[in-house]
Amino acid sequence: MIPVLPKVLEEYFRIMNEIGNDEVIAALQVIIDKFGDHIEPHAVALVTQLTMTFATYCDAGDDDDDAAMAAAQCLECISTVLKGICERPDMYRALEPHLLPVTKQILGKEGDFIEYLEYALDIITFLTYFPDDISNELWEVFPMIYIAFDHWAFDYLNLMVPPLENFMGKDPQGLISRTCVIENKTVTYADLIFVMVTKTIGEERASESEVRKALSLYMSMLLNCKGMLDNYLPLINEHVLGKLAQQAGAKSPLTRIALLVVLGAALQYNPQLELMELEKRGVTQQVFTQWIKDADQMDRWLPRKITVVGLCSMLQLPSTSLPATVSSMIPQIISMITVMTGKIQEDADKGEEDDDYIDAEDDAPGFVAGGEYFEGYDEDQDVHSVTDDAYLDALKHFSGHDDVAKFLMGDNWLGDDDDDDEFISPLDDVETLTFYRDSLRSAFAREPVFYQQVQGALPQETVLMCQQLFAMADAEATKPQEGQ
Repeated sequence: MIPVLPKVLEEYFRIMNEIGNDEVIAALQVIIDKFGDHIEPHAVALVTQLTMTFATYCDAGDDDDDAAMAAAQCLECISTVLKGICERPDMYRALEPHLLPVTKQILGKEGDFIEYLEYALDIITFLTYFPDDISNELWEVFPMIYIAFDHWAFDYLNLMVPPLENFMGKDPQGLISRTCVIENKTVTYADLIFVMVTKTIGEERASESEVRKALSLYMSMLLNCKGMLDNYLPLINEHVLGKLAQQAGAKSPLTRIALLVVLGAALQYNPQLELMELEKRGVTQQVFTQWIKDADQMDRWLPRKITVVGLCSMLQLPSTSLPATVSSMIPQIISMITVMTGKIQEDADKGEEDDDYIDAEDDAPGFVAGGEYFEGYDEDQDVHSVTDDAYLDALKHFSGHDDVAKFLMGDNWLGDDDDDDEFISPLDDVETLTFYRDSLRSAFAREPVFYQQVQGALPQETVLMCQQLFAMADAEATKPQEGQ
């Protein structure tokens, strides 16, 4: 079919113009999925046709369910096309004139098009993630996302965070300098982020998952807007530390860890300013005590990395400028970041080993999870669904009604609601092991007497692990680079 693919697509365009049918568009999506590698030359034509068809279906009226389904299929098809051209970031700019009117139409309708909002946010995520920069026209969508959130789309926060973080990452200066008028007040785009986080944290109906997602916006700002948020730092601390006090006795550590991650990002942003904020509120000892207590429960790489980088940034300050409570806790802090760096390195090594092994047969017909071969059921056996079995097995692990309710409503009961693998920031340029080694070495070289006392207070296993990590970092540094 590949040689005749252009003609096939042409014929589908003709049929789409003649027949208002969602099945036609669904069939087109199958073709786009199947021939994704060959769609690139036809991307502009496809997106143009699909956006025109979407507008036609929208004009059919609210009562036409078939037209609404077909309109949604158009947007889903567009997302599939955008996914297929991800290796050509330059093409997204060419598609913006066709896509921005559609996304603005959905965002600007006071909730009339809420059924299409998920697709619109998906499209904006593609347009902000893959190109190297953000166009002025694309920036116009930013306040529209805020207005939708504030007026009628609060429940869509989780889908709004990825494109908002992409805006921050691609143009942090634009986030701080661009302004808009909201309710007769001129505000910066950064102000809008603070209102979104404030509203989510203070909203009773917000789930803990939504609170954590909102907090990730603070984390992104601190990591991306280096030196631009000094005036905002007190407000960030006011929100984070207030919420942390509420979470002190919570059984689940997930939200508490998300709050500590923001504090870690603040230390990485400016350790001196952040310590001043903690001291001003008289919570320095409580925060670091809680951090050390929760360290063992940080099982994802992003909280671990931000903790290591944030606390190592703090150790780069002279000990005389540290609060007395922090100085007295430096042995515990070094022990914590040493163990955490070891875990990060261990997971990285394990990940490389896992990448070397792919069992293709696990996906073959007849195989189930774990690699066991399944031949089917005998005539006298009850037939049951493997999916249903997994569902019932998951229910067994719930401790009570609330857990089951969260599961059924879609709340993330496993707790892995943050997309670490998809998060990008300047933190990616920091190699954790090297940063850990360099920070400690410079601290010991700068103040040998003070840090010899610290070393004397460290457990022997921490000293040994520290030596091993230093040796690993040194060995990595002497490895020949790829291509040399």
